[in-house]
Amino acid sequence: MARTTQEQTQERHAFLLDLFRQQPDISSKEALESFKEKFGGTINMKTFNQLREQAEDEVASAAPAPAPAPEVESEPESEETEATVDDAASRLKAAASPDALNGAPASPAKKPKAKGSGPKNIFVDAPKEHLTFLEGIIQQLQEAGAANIRIDHATDRWMVVVVDSK
Repeated sequence: MARTTQEQTQERHAFLLDLFRQQPDISSKEALESFKEKFGGTINMKTFNQLREQAEDEVASAAPAPAPAPEVESEPESEETEATVDDAASRLKAAASPDALNGAPASPAKKPKAKGSGPKNIFVDAPKEHLTFLEGIIQQLQEAGAANIRIDHATDRWMVVVVDSK
């Protein structure tokens, strides 16, 4: 069986979310049949139920905000593997800037402190290869003299990057 790419997974999740939003009373059996017809395969029931709950929560809250998705996670997908250190550093600085956190509609749970001078913690939830890439960029920044950025904690699935104010 061929492994699905992250792009395919996102497309499948988006399909189910749209289906649940448009037809909130659809049965699980009908939704699974619809999914199988479109993609020719099945989906993990845990993921299926999580997507259904997410769509129900969105419909119940009737908020115009889009589905919460980590802003940092989508950024590494568009990066080229041959990106220069300067480009990667500028993207990382842009992702860590207060403007990116304040104006990010995709992350409503993040509420920055009121212009404090303390360190900023950035939670990154991404696939292992993206985290490895980000870790390499942080190491390069540190080697170049950026002493105010460090990885506080990391696992195979997420990491916490700390940016100290200068």
